[in-house]
Amino acid sequence: MTIRRRLYISNIMMIVMPLLVGLIALAVILLTLFRLFGVSYFDLLRESEHLGKIVEQVQIFSGEWSPGAGSDIIQEDMDRINITLKDKNYSNISLAVFHDGERLYTAGDYVDTPFLSNALSQPGNNQYLMNRIYTYTADAGEYKIILTDTNFWFHGETYNISHWIYIERFLELVFALIVIVIFITTRILSRKIFKSIMTPLNTLVYGVRQIRDGNLNYRIEYNGKDEFSAVCADFNEMAKRLLDMVNTKQKYEENRKELIAGISHDLRTSLTSILTYVEGIEIGLASTPKIQQHYFDTIKNKAKDLEHIVSQLFLLAKLDVEEFPMYMSRVDIGCWLTDFMDTVSEEYRQKGLHIDFTENVQDVEVKVNSVQLGNVLINIIENSLKYVDKEQKRTHVICRADNKNTVITLSDNGPGVPGDALEKLFHMFYRSDKARRDVSQGSGLGLAISAKIIERFEGTIKAENSTDGGLSVVITLPIVKGADA
Repeated sequence: MTIRRRLYISNIMMIVMPLLVGLIALAVILLTLFRLFGVSYFDLLRESEHLGKIVEQVQIFSGEWSPGAGSDIIQEDMDRINITLKDKNYSNISLAVFHDGERLYTAGDYVDTPFLSNALSQPGNNQYLMNRIYTYTADAGEYKIILTDTNFWFHGETYNISHWIYIERFLELVFALIVIVIFITTRILSRKIFKSIMTPLNTLVYGVRQIRDGNLNYRIEYNGKDEFSAVCADFNEMAKRLLDMVNTKQKYEENRKELIAGISHDLRTSLTSILTYVEGIEIGLASTPKIQQHYFDTIKNKAKDLEHIVSQLFLLAKLDVEEFPMYMSRVDIGCWLTDFMDTVSEEYRQKGLHIDFTENVQDVEVKVNSVQLGNVLINIIENSLKYVDKEQKRTHVICRADNKNTVITLSDNGPGVPGDALEKLFHMFYRSDKARRDVSQGSGLGLAISAKIIERFEGTIKAENSTDGGLSVVITLPIVKGADA
């Protein structure tokens, strides 16, 4: 359940529950009181209404019976009350008129109340209640009117207060009960809601502190199905990306160190050779034209090596920031590979490397820059030429395709590469030979440049050891179909 729905339901419950419990409590209290005193709810309403009408009549008499009112008027009014009591069968209600402590007139079955003397001695209008006997007194000129109900609905001690006080107290009791129910309900719902919110919040806070302290491998485990579920998932994704960023940064830092070391080594090697031969010429070691020519040729070759390194670095930098113009077009890869292999096979056969092109595809197009793709293949073939240590050097080339990609595989019969070094082959200045042979044997940038080029083709390149023990380089290029640009 979502937090929004929880809050919505809890707010409704905070209103509905107290009202519902209050109404139930009111009904239970009323039924208990009415059943306790033997009076049903409807009987109470009816008797209260009838008694109230008679009280109103008594109040009218108290105003009409001015001093000197004749007995005939009083008797007539009392007879009318008596008729009403008999017609309505109010056997428990009676009315009496007193003068100087003596009863002069009665209506109904009059019964002396336990507190009659007190009622006669108190001036003004008063009410008394004891043992279900209700007494109402009123002054009417020189007369005292006493109204009695021997079966009143409320039971209690003697009271000389208005009957409304009982209603007020009852309402106060109900109101207090409702307030208590509201407080308890609000307390329970609030604790439950806050607990459901604070628990995942504390979990998130703990996770944030773990990330702050450098524990990027920490992941939040949260099984709830609310808004926090998405937040925790995003937190875990953020932690994963941060870990990837840190690992990538460390990898870039290692590559940067390798780049600086590689550049320093290769530049220093070529510059040292140039300086050595220049000094030899300067001090006269090259005494014959033949030796001088050898010195000049060596200086020239070393300068070309430096130029090649700088050019490769420049190309790699431009590829890295995507500033190198890569004019690509749709190429039938099968036809292009056939022409390319026919062109380079004879050249490398003369250098001692045999290229076997045994499997190809037909009518499959890819989007590439054919010149740069050729440079990638040349870089791979050159590595096979340099590092295959067998007398019969071979490179096996195949091209296959599925529904989505074209896969070009170049496998040689060399010594292969240790498993932990396969990924490093595409790092800048990486060479499997830790002794770092002559720069003329390679700058260590060819495969790094090849990886950048294939990446620009939206493809992939990887190295793996073949089953024959040599090294295989696998290039995957997406197939272009229909009107795809």
